[in-house]
Amino acid sequence: MYQFEFHNPVRVFFGKDELCHLPTVIKQYGGKVLVLYSDSFRRNSSYYDEIINILNSEDVETIECCGIMANPRAYVVDRIAQLCRKSKIKLLLAMGGGSVMDCAKAVSAIACTEETCGDLLNREVRIENVLPVVTIPTTLSTGSEMNCGGLISIPEKKAKISFGHSLLYPKASFIVPEFTYTQDIKYTLAGCADIIFHIMENTYFTRGTKMQMNIEVMECLMRNVIRYSLVLKKSPMDYEARANLCWIASWALNGFLENGTGRTPICHAIEYEVSGYYDIPHSFGMAVIVPKWLRHIICNETIDAICRFGSEVFGLDISVDSNGALATVKYFETYLYEQMELQKTFSCFSNDIETTISEMAYHICGKCELTGIKNIRSHDIISILRECCMKTSEG
Repeated sequence: MYQFEFHNPVRVFFGKDELCHLPTVIKQYGGKVLVLYSDSFRRNSSYYDEIINILNSEDVETIECCGIMANPRAYVVDRIAQLCRKSKIKLLLAMGGGSVMDCAKAVSAIACTEETCGDLLNREVRIENVLPVVTIPTTLSTGSEMNCGGLISIPEKKAKISFGHSLLYPKASFIVPEFTYTQDIKYTLAGCADIIFHIMENTYFTRGTKMQMNIEVMECLMRNVIRYSLVLKKSPMDYEARANLCWIASWALNGFLENGTGRTPICHAIEYEVSGYYDIPHSFGMAVIVPKWLRHIICNETIDAICRFGSEVFGLDISVDSNGALATVKYFETYLYEQMELQKTFSCFSNDIETTISEMAYHICGKCELTGIKNIRSHDIISILRECCMKTSEG
């Protein structure tokens, strides 16, 4: 029997004309607004000034905070939280990709306390009063605009740690496909792949019994990611493709697909560890790891699911056996490494990763198992990471 609870309180405004509602939404909370944004969005776009002008025209008082980097750092969260306390900020407006939105959520969690981001990541903060967050995503892959979690890096500890709480859902999100034009196409294509990874790991390749409706929705979403990512490869400014991908990304991680499936993000756990050590962009790290993991787990208990992925998502005519599963993995690699032109090995990022594989594997699961569609232990992670570092797999 299916047992689950679904709740998502985020109010979504989709489309550029909906920005007229931004001042009204913000004024519900009164007081000063801290605007968080990435340097690249302001540097490469006139949209930032357009948003600020909309707020100024309605007498919304704003303070700007820029310079939030990819894989946002805990010390940056602490610095911004202190600014919020000092300036009596009443709302956070996050304009950017997942890093900016995740940073805003972490600030939201601690700004009304005297706690630090480290306390938050150590699960030592009692989250009761938070600063409201409104998001304007400028990338089309993160999904952070419709969920209540995030990731923060602590470089000195070589760690990348997740956090989440039901009070950290954005109050509203304004999704404007045109705003994603500012992102470099290679990062856009990596983001498209990341949408697929979110669905694969969080809901598709899981042990939980799934409703047929959920399975088919996941497959439909992934097929459309592939379809529209190939459109963007040829026509980067295609609005229809970007609009569809923006909306798919939101639904990939807003909780709807998780109904009854269970979440077992093994590849994400591996990628968090690797990028905690080597500061690799998340979607690029996942592109290296996921196909190696999928090949590694091929066995009698996973063949049906992997072959269904190949036939229903990629349209392959394959037998339901180990050969069909291998054919699926190979086609998936063709999509990632040839069509999307993503890196297939960690040696493209660093030559040192192989020296820390055993250490990272121990940090990820120690002597325990990571549970998933097929459970894996440290020796499995070591095998997967070694394949991820093989220079012979470079393209």
